Amino acid sequence: MTKQDLIFPSRRNVLAVSAGAASLTFDASLARVLAQGSGPIKIGVLNTFTKSVALFGETTWRGIETYLEEHGGTIAGRQVQLIKEDDEFNPQVALQKMRKLVESDKVHVLLGPLGSHIATAMAEYMKQAGTPWIITGAGATALTKQRIPNMYRATLTNWQVAHPMGAWAAKNAAKDCYVIASDFLAGHDVAEAFRETYEQSGGKIGKEIFPPVGTNDFSAYITDMRSINASAVYGFFAGSEAGRFVKQFQQFGLKGKVKLMGFQSMLDADTFPLQGTSAVGGLSSSIYCETLDTPENKHLVDLYGRKHKDLPGIFTESGYTTMRIIDDAAKAVGGNVENATAFAAAVGKTSIVAPRGPVRFDPETHQAIQNVYIREVIERDGKIVNKVVDTIKDVGDNPANKA
Repeated sequence: MTKQDLIFPSRRNVLAVSAGAASLTFDASLARVLAQGSGPIKIGVLNTFTKSVALFGETTWRGIETYLEEHGGTIAGRQVQLIKEDDEFNPQVALQKMRKLVESDKVHVLLGPLGSHIATAMAEYMKQAGTPWIITGAGATALTKQRIPNMYRATLTNWQVAHPMGAWAAKNAAKDCYVIASDFLAGHDVAEAFRETYEQSGGKIGKEIFPPVGTNDFSAYITDMRSINASAVYGFFAGSEAGRFVKQFQQFGLKGKVKLMGFQSMLDADTFPLQGTSAVGGLSSSIYCETLDTPENKHLVDLYGRKHKDLPGIFTESGYTTMRIIDDAAKAVGGNVENATAFAAAVGKTSIVAPRGPVRFDPETHQAIQNVYIREVIERDGKIVNKVVDTIKDVGDNPANKA
């Protein structure tokens, strides 16, 4: 696919991809698909493309693009139109952009957002609208309690990733810990889930602290960590904050003295360019690891690496896998994504082997069930990467969320 096949009109940030670029054979089955709806399949992408966590919005977008370019810009034989909107990590902005995508652009499916506080603000409207909604980032446990029929979460819940890490860390890393997490919904979710199993498994948390979103200088918090002589720190930060915290952790002399642990977004291929060797030795839990030795992951690593000269991180994989889910669901309904109820139900029935491993949806909570990996940051062949040190298979959402 050439660059000429991708069109980016600046006025509406729309990616329109020609179905002709796929060199498809026009046969009876394709005719039936095209007869189901006129025009392209419209996919709204509502994510954070500015502010401190913009990095993860952009890498999610790259994963979406990677899948579309691989498949000639089509899904179920139909042209795809991506409509990109920036929520600015602000619920009020997100609500305005969401209404535009649903009411004005009339998207067939909405992807995003990244922020848990944004997703929870969107929930009631999206439930009433009925537009299929696939979450590509926000991990708020509260979302699965609401039982939104048209919502599926193709990534993680905060509980799903942090809860297994608490038990593993207490048994394998350190018996006492300092917890630091960004002060918004996801940070508190993560801290609570980690604390529960860490303490149940014999660990002791000396202190919990929540710096405000957008913190640039962590020196006071790091000095506090040093003063209580913690053996380990468990952190949750995203984007540039994750980069700053890990760099300052080394600059203030804690690297090698205090075990660095964190939620997946703090120690990931997406953040390593900001952290360099300061991340080496860090431990995290995640639904994905860029060095997984599987055919599906090697395929993504090759595709992404050829264009971006880098390794995919969790949100790149999230964007790519979400598009695979949409593609499979659209094919299951014969390309008729205009039937929102049938299309959403088809999303829930998808079961695939993604780059991250097996993925299927819980029929009650609509949460992806998948592996959680314990990862360690290493330097390999001159690159900073994660490697898998343990695998917890088939993890769903908090059982307390089930009826």
